Amino acid sequence: MALLKSWDVMLGTLHLLLLLKGIQSCAHVSLESPIISLGSPVTATCTIIQNSCLDLEEEIRILWKLNDEYLPETQQKNDTWGIRSRVTIHNFNHTRGLLSCYAAGKGIPQLMDRVEIHAGYPPSKPNNLSCIMNLTEESLTCMWDPGPETYIETNVTLKRCRTRDRDGAVLDKKADCAPRKDQNHCTIPRKHLNLYQKEDIWVTAQNALGKTQSDKLCLAPMDAVKLDAPTIHTITSSPLDAGCLSVECKKSIEALWMNQLYDMRYKSEEDAKWSMISSNHTPDAGNHSVQITDCGFLAATVYHFQVRRIRQIGVGHWSDWSLVYSFLTPNRAPVGKLDVWWKLDHTAPDEKTNVQLMWKPMRKKDTNGEILGYLVFLFSDEEEDEVMVLCNTTKLVCAAPMPRGATKVYIKAYNTAGESPATEVVPFDIQGLPLSSIRAFPKDDHSLCVEWEAPKGSVIRYVLEWYRVSEQAGYSSSWKTEVGTVTSSLLQENIEPYQLYNISLYPIYEDAVGQPQHTEAYTKQKAPSISPKLHLKSIDRSQAEIEWTTIPTEERHGFITNYTIFWKDSRECLSHAVVKASSRNFLLKNLEASSIYKVHLMSSTAGGSTNSTILTIHTTIMTVMEIFILASVLFFVLALILCCVLIICFKKHHRMKKHLWPSVPDPANSSLGEWMPTKLQEGNIQFPITPEPNPIITSKITILEKEMAKNPAPIRKGDTGVGGLKIFPKSSFQLNDDNRFDSVTHGQLPTYVNTSSTVQYAKVIVDPYQGQRIPVPLYQRSDSTQPLLCDMSPSPKPYENLWFHGGSPYFQEDSVFQECEVSLMDFPLLQGLKIQGSEAFNNSHNFKTLKHNRN
Repeated sequence: MALLKSWDVMLGTLHLLLLLKGIQSCAHVSLESPIISLGSPVTATCTIIQNSCLDLEEEIRILWKLNDEYLPETQQKNDTWGIRSRVTIHNFNHTRGLLSCYAAGKGIPQLMDRVEIHAGYPPSKPNNLSCIMNLTEESLTCMWDPGPETYIETNVTLKRCRTRDRDGAVLDKKADCAPRKDQNHCTIPRKHLNLYQKEDIWVTAQNALGKTQSDKLCLAPMDAVKLDAPTIHTITSSPLDAGCLSVECKKSIEALWMNQLYDMRYKSEEDAKWSMISSNHTPDAGNHSVQITDCGFLAATVYHFQVRRIRQIGVGHWSDWSLVYSFLTPNRAPVGKLDVWWKLDHTAPDEKTNVQLMWKPMRKKDTNGEILGYLVFLFSDEEEDEVMVLCNTTKLVCAAPMPRGATKVYIKAYNTAGESPATEVVPFDIQGLPLSSIRAFPKDDHSLCVEWEAPKGSVIRYVLEWYRVSEQAGYSSSWKTEVGTVTSSLLQENIEPYQLYNISLYPIYEDAVGQPQHTEAYTKQKAPSISPKLHLKSIDRSQAEIEWTTIPTEERHGFITNYTIFWKDSRECLSHAVVKASSRNFLLKNLEASSIYKVHLMSSTAGGSTNSTILTIHTTIMTVMEIFILASVLFFVLALILCCVLIICFKKHHRMKKHLWPSVPDPANSSLGEWMPTKLQEGNIQFPITPEPNPIITSKITILEKEMAKNPAPIRKGDTGVGGLKIFPKSSFQLNDDNRFDSVTHGQLPTYVNTSSTVQYAKVIVDPYQGQRIPVPLYQRSDSTQPLLCDMSPSPKPYENLWFHGGSPYFQEDSVFQECEVSLMDFPLLQGLKIQGSEAFNNSHNFKTLKHNRN
């Protein structure tokens, strides 16, 4: 219908434009009918009176156009009236279209005339006519199904009349009701109604292609009453039976005088469908409320309720359902018994039997409220009324030691309303006959089907245990029971695809538990996540042995069917071998010596395969035995050469010693020890030497020359010098300005003692001697009382010079200083020192250094 509106607007606009442009009145398009059935043929004729048309060329031809598309050219006919052309559209499949006639010459075709064609269907018979009387609005509304769309303008009318029952003669014709466009209902106000008088009601539909009407509906307006939806006032539980509920509804004021019937429906939060309850009696008119009672409701369960009503059975319509009313039923004591499984442990050190009890949660309909806990107990053998509680827990497991002689255990569940009946458990040892066979296979991705063959004995029930096989801890087992008459079960709890599950089945007999049967299964398999990494175990010239470990259980994702080893040489020649799933190594044979090979492993399951990383191996030139023989020969040759060298060195050790360790001259045994300087011989200068038990050996001495006459520092007798060297008084040993020694003998030197007496540090400032490089400065005089931190020299050998340890010469403080380079106690031999007066020391009275090193 919206499409028709848009077409109307478009056509009106087009006609207006054509009129403004002055369409030629000398042309005319004629149709048999502007409204046709959809899909039927259409024939049109266009006539152009050329003499009456201005601005037309002498030679023209007629073109046809449907909407925006040109139609194939047709033959045209010239007569006294003008030029005429006829076109036929064999299948008009448009609901509305514009058929245009054009005059075409040398220029642009000119529009001469056009017609609008409508296509559709005749109206269908209206169905499902029904009427509803609304007491609140006091109006009668009738609805119907108009049928398929006609695509052309169709008039629909609701008609009414009062007829005679015997012959159907019309007694009173009522006013018609015309619905609005695109509406399939019509409302008759109260002023045109006679509430208790029957009348015929029907619907007519008419368009250009046909006319039809619906079946007649005979009724009185009050017979079509639809009451308003009721309201639930309260819901209460019966004090005698908590499972019975009473629902109270209040009547509406306008329908208070009517007899009414009520329907109630309810469902719990877990239910998907509603349960229906119908009232079995008609409430008396005038009652302001009605009660609906029903039993069988579960305790501690939330239920949703709705109510509807009708005037009476077979008359009128059911009202809409009321708003949902939710109600929580009160708690009751749990009912029913628990499904229990157990395991016994006889390895306790105190000879007691530890029992582990496991049970399933109660069904929702048996809990009658929230379960607060479970009580596991037994009765004492001495007093039957004495109860020994083993566990009081909220979990579904209890592990406790059983007293000696106890054979029965009892379990109860409790909530705020009370306790359930006790479930008796007699835990037996696993000593019965096992099952003959068991197998498991997947049903879907999250369930496993287990089938078994029943044993020969009479089985009361079966217990199925399963758990996910994992190398990591933390996966608990699941279990369920089946009656003894079945031989299959479906496992759905904690089942996931691509994971391995271990399944155990226990038959329970009257006095024993049978040995379990085990099996493993996957619900779905795929390629492993990883493939084992290859390791080289051994290799030689022509073969290599590789090994690998197993894939972790969580990463297998299926049963390993086989392993495939691939190896490729440097020429890209590929070889492979298939080994069993239980294999852990493989020997590659017929390899080329001194060649590089690339090896990898493919692990396969029923769901796919995965390749490992590549292992590169390099074969050797020789075999292991050949390498061992060659190594043995080389070792023997090297050992022989070493023995020869040792023998030669032993026999020629004197010559080897001279080449490797040359002898160092001994200064004590050299001729220098007997040589005496000439001037010392002439001057008859003697240095008395008095040997001491531990003489000091010196390897270096520095003799300094300076002006001694200027403020000579007094030195106390017995002061200690640098590094333990005695500093003697000035009167004992002195260098004079004329570069000559004055010696006075005062007895023996005191024994060397390293004390912490006050020491004057000194720094020797040396002038260059005959153009020589100035040596590194040593020490400068200081007033510090810190003793020198130089190492003590070792005791002298008997053959070393003991010049400083004998006699009584004493040196002045400014004349002799110890040099701490290597050892402050290491002075050279002084006996053979040649002192030149004027040649050794110049007249500038500067410090000069003479060194005599040991050879």
